[in-house]
Amino acid sequence: MDDYQYDCPSADIDMLAHVICDLFPEQTQFAERKDDEGRTSLLIHYVAMRFGSSARRITIDVRFDPAALARYRALPPRMHARSYAVLRAYVEATLGSLEEMYADGQTVPREVDIEMGEDFA
Repeated sequence: MDDYQYDCPSADIDMLAHVICDLFPEQTQFAERKDDEGRTSLLIHYVAMRFGSSARRITIDVRFDPAALARYRALPPRMHARSYAVLRAYVEATLGSLEEMYADGQTVPREVDIEMGEDFA
């Protein structure tokens, strides 16, 4: 039984969600979206318990550069490990910066964007 929710029609985006799911609490929702320009995003909706006395809903929008995503999709699956590592590093760094903001007494934003560019693939 998976304690996460996935709404990712594309198998590769679903896999990317699974690669990073352990960084988030149970009940986190992962959703694939396309914006008006056709750019693919992986939206991560989760409840952060460690940013204050009450739970805080946070959305992270991981936006993929179309050319980088196309290169990733053209790679054979055995070549995806580097992209997985880059995605994980970006998400971990973002979560770390949110924790630093909270530790410094700053307000933690409810929405955060991550741009996955050339280094993704």
